[in-house]
Amino acid sequence: MAPMRPLWWTSAAWVLAACAPPHAATPYPDAEPPEGVDPASTEPRPEPAPGPEPVTARYFDREIDLRPFLAGFPFGDFEPSLRTGKLFYVERGERYTLRMLDIGTEAGATERFELAAGTAISDVDWSKRSLWSVHHHAPTQALWLHADASNDEQMNLWTLDLQSGALTQVTQHDYVYGLGFSPDESIVAYLPRQGRKAGGAAGDAHEGPPKKAPYETCLVLRTIATGAEQQVVCDSPDLTFSWSEPRFSPDGQEIYFNAQVQGDRNRAQLVRVDLRSRKRVARPITSTKARRNAPRALDGWVDDDLLLYIANDDGFANLYAYSRSTQRTKQLTRYTEDVTSAELLGDEVVAVHRTPAGSTLVRLDARTGNETAVLALPGTADVTAGHGRRALVTQRSPDIVHETHELDLATAGLLPHEVIGLDPQLERGLVACRATAVRIPTFDQDPATGTTRQLHAFLLEPRDPVPEPEQRLAMITAFYGGENRYSTFDQIMCAAGLTVISPAVRGSTGFGKAFYSLNDKDLGGDEIVDLFMVARWIEQRLDLPSSRIGVYGGSHGGYATMRALTFPSRTNGRNDFYPFGFGMAHAGFSDIKTFYDATNIPDWVVLESGDPSKPAELEKMRDRSPLTHAERLRAPLLVTHGSQDWRVPVQESRQFVDKTKQAGLPVQYVEFEGQGHHIEGLDLQAMAYQVRFDFLRAVAEAATEGG
Repeated sequence: MAPMRPLWWTSAAWVLAACAPPHAATPYPDAEPPEGVDPASTEPRPEPAPGPEPVTARYFDREIDLRPFLAGFPFGDFEPSLRTGKLFYVERGERYTLRMLDIGTEAGATERFELAAGTAISDVDWSKRSLWSVHHHAPTQALWLHADASNDEQMNLWTLDLQSGALTQVTQHDYVYGLGFSPDESIVAYLPRQGRKAGGAAGDAHEGPPKKAPYETCLVLRTIATGAEQQVVCDSPDLTFSWSEPRFSPDGQEIYFNAQVQGDRNRAQLVRVDLRSRKRVARPITSTKARRNAPRALDGWVDDDLLLYIANDDGFANLYAYSRSTQRTKQLTRYTEDVTSAELLGDEVVAVHRTPAGSTLVRLDARTGNETAVLALPGTADVTAGHGRRALVTQRSPDIVHETHELDLATAGLLPHEVIGLDPQLERGLVACRATAVRIPTFDQDPATGTTRQLHAFLLEPRDPVPEPEQRLAMITAFYGGENRYSTFDQIMCAAGLTVISPAVRGSTGFGKAFYSLNDKDLGGDEIVDLFMVARWIEQRLDLPSSRIGVYGGSHGGYATMRALTFPSRTNGRNDFYPFGFGMAHAGFSDIKTFYDATNIPDWVVLESGDPSKPAELEKMRDRSPLTHAERLRAPLLVTHGSQDWRVPVQESRQFVDKTKQAGLPVQYVEFEGQGHHIEGLDLQAMAYQVRFDFLRAVAEAATEGG
């Protein structure tokens, strides 16, 4: 399910669920009169059926009905299986229900997907679990799920019987990176990881999450009919296995997946394991000399010989082909925007290349990469499924909550028709921000142009701003900003009359490998100075004092928020600091070393901050930790965290809050029992928003009193 990826860079954890109008409104307004009613008639119309009770939050005198935002369009996490003609998705509300809808196996079989008609296929409340992917295993009428048991990201394989609804845990490892199925669906290959416990001994797979890196990961084959498993090959410190979906060759004799040279995310490889060999070894098929991030093999093969994959060897993610017979690779496309998604359909590829400024949908020859059709799209688009001559493409933007379009490749060109979308009146109510794409100059030069570096950003201003100057606030997304997509958090802030600035600071995705790698080994450095430059731009643009400008974020953004409020001006010799008026940090890490020791993504920490086994890098990690400089906190800070979070363990927030409270500094802490890296469920999200609005009101009042 698309947003449920095991990615540390997933959209900021404060972007919490799905959608809503700025004021109390009927969740599903009728665009047309009820059937059988004459629109010209003077007879009284029947009273509409009562809608669900509002779920409100208040900022000063403004009451925001959160229910439409969070559940007005309650459907999301779409996982289509065009191969079997089914769509799996989650309906959100007080609980999260997994549903299934028949969408046919041929293009045009269904004009629109009637999501409300989908069948609930289990009684599990998925707001209380993480669910990262769904595979429909038609031979056994079951779903294979990549999920956890309690929002702690101890990801394993599960099956869900579509007839009985029974959910069964298949594996019991501390973490599973990914899974893939053989061409005949008889075998599932997966990549389980095992770590060390705090004492240093190897962890028992049944004892719960590991407490310590390093980890060992092995490729395991499981026969679905019998449950028998075979461990094929394990990684080594020189070549570590990582997040990927193993892909079988058409004859089922080879498996391809991701690995990293010495755990370096900038030296990621596609590797091949030959199951026919007596000594099974993972051998890279990509050049180990080239620097690349997370290559991804496409599902399916052009023929028995040709595998397609996406990689960014030339600086941008492009399409490549690998020949089994010659063991050589060939670059098929040379876009100067990242190819973010692609699906192979016979001898053609449907792909999207984009930046946060817009997307381009392309139809390509699978052997040559030549374009046969091109379609520009204004939002963030992605190809989410493909099979036969049929593909599905999604699009979102600050004013598009969600669209899914179907393509029929039996016709020439690219002629998408909408199969999932919102009623226009409902969508208008869910868009409370007026979005403007802007460029904000920062402090250094762009070597590509020789001019001052410009940061892409979206300025999201309320369509209905608060009239009282003393209630005006603006907040900056600390990280994962600049994305051209709908954000529930941003829209709710705009509904309250507040302004959000969402910048793509250095290290953000969407602008090629060079910009993405600018903060490698510089975590908490120049990315924070970028925020200072954005804040000064806001002062001028919105005529706001610094006391009314804040910073917020989740995960990496939570860290960046704490770091921005405790930043030593000497960092990187910049001699810079900005007196933010407030901050809101969700699920952020406060000590980089303790985060490294406990997190399930230590390789990310090494890439961004350094290797703690090297004294000089360990010293830098400690200096870049907000906990080290907690005494510098002056602005009010709201800290929130889920008690079950494993990606960023809750202790990271607790230790920062304890230290700042002992020093009498202005920090407020709210912990959400049983929640993981995100806050899920309508009631808990409503509570989280009210906590934020109470905090923001106090900030605004203090700014007024302080003049």
